[in-house]
Amino acid sequence: MPINSGLNMDQLSKTIDWLYSLEARGEIYKLERMEAALEVIGNPHRKLCAVHIAGTKGKGSVAAMLDSCMRRAGYRTGLYTKPHLVNLAERTRISGAEIPAGLMLDYIERLRAIYDRAGLALTFFEFTVAMMFLYFAEEHVDIAIVETGLGGRLDSTNVVSPILSVITPIGFDHMEYLGYTIAAIAGEKGGIIKNDVPVVIGARDDDSRLTLTSIAAQRRSAVRLIDRDFSYRSHAPAHRLDYHGLGLELRDLELGLAGPFQHENAAIALATLEALRAQGWRIDEDAIRTGLREIYWPGRFDVVSKRPLVILDCAHNEMSIAALLETMSVELGPEVKPRLIFGCQSAKEWTRMAAMLGPRVRDVTLTRAKPKSPLEPEELLAHFGAHCPARVERDPLRAIDRVFSELAPDDVALVAGSVYLIGEVYPYFLSREGRSGLFPEAGA
Repeated sequence: MPINSGLNMDQLSKTIDWLYSLEARGEIYKLERMEAALEVIGNPHRKLCAVHIAGTKGKGSVAAMLDSCMRRAGYRTGLYTKPHLVNLAERTRISGAEIPAGLMLDYIERLRAIYDRAGLALTFFEFTVAMMFLYFAEEHVDIAIVETGLGGRLDSTNVVSPILSVITPIGFDHMEYLGYTIAAIAGEKGGIIKNDVPVVIGARDDDSRLTLTSIAAQRRSAVRLIDRDFSYRSHAPAHRLDYHGLGLELRDLELGLAGPFQHENAAIALATLEALRAQGWRIDEDAIRTGLREIYWPGRFDVVSKRPLVILDCAHNEMSIAALLETMSVELGPEVKPRLIFGCQSAKEWTRMAAMLGPRVRDVTLTRAKPKSPLEPEELLAHFGAHCPARVERDPLRAIDRVFSELAPDDVALVAGSVYLIGEVYPYFLSREGRSGLFPEAGA
């Protein structure tokens, strides 16, 4: 497919605006719709060797680690993650590079015309999933690493027939869609387990393990289970770990991401790489070591300024907040109390998050992350105010400006609470480095 030689930025903006307008259709969880949408474009998902990843915590990090190691092993990788932070193109990458803006414009316009003719009114997520599958198939990636959006069983990505499934730790999130018990949520996530397709399970709690291994047994899926078939030893606060698997033993692995929770994610990624090796994929130790050491996955305890120290973290539910607090203690020391900028979505367990974060920060500036259904910051004042000084600055960029102007060189600031909030403030820090995006564009 030809790329537009002279990218019309006005046309790109209008097309992207049209794509986002599909969000008004909400989310529709019926795989028959996705199958119909892919049928009219030649079923590109059936042409892919895919690893499919679900879970509450860590699935994006695991996907990024797999992508990094497989690229170092010499494979042409497709990586699909969501949501994006700065640019929509981040969601769909080949060999580490975003789909070029001009090519993305071509794909959107091409698919829009096809679906209009077919009378298919896709949701935003369905459309981006179809675009991803078609792009990866037409670019002939060797392996596609595909992260689910929400849940698993009815997620639009779950039309894929993977060579391997991966399920990361399970926790409470999106309960209105997935259920109000860990077993129910695990059952939805376990919906990606396919008949006779191996699965790597990184969940450690009893309810998740029982639910997921039962599903795997029913579907004759060989299981690699954390703490049974693979394990790890963290060397935190050093960014190093040891890995012990069924046929792979690696000592003193260096990890390019901060936080002890990333060591667990690395172990899940390593078990997945071990399972791929068992299927015949050539992934040597050097590729694994280099891939983990050189991984780049922004927005996860991400240091965007060193003096003063400013950290962006996409922690947005109880599980990820707990991981963030542990990382703060390990990386900064238990006595350090950062100045917090916080905003979250209304559907989250925000009273619990405030109770967890409030005692651990010096003060908080509450703001309003714009996309989806943001929580009004005034709702949080009393909850944070019970633990620390709290104030409201509704605009995220003004909140950053205000806090940044007050920071002394040795101060620490933390931005957390919503992926959308991180996405809104990230350009502020990228512009200071003369950058417009997080990842290179393919062909740039």
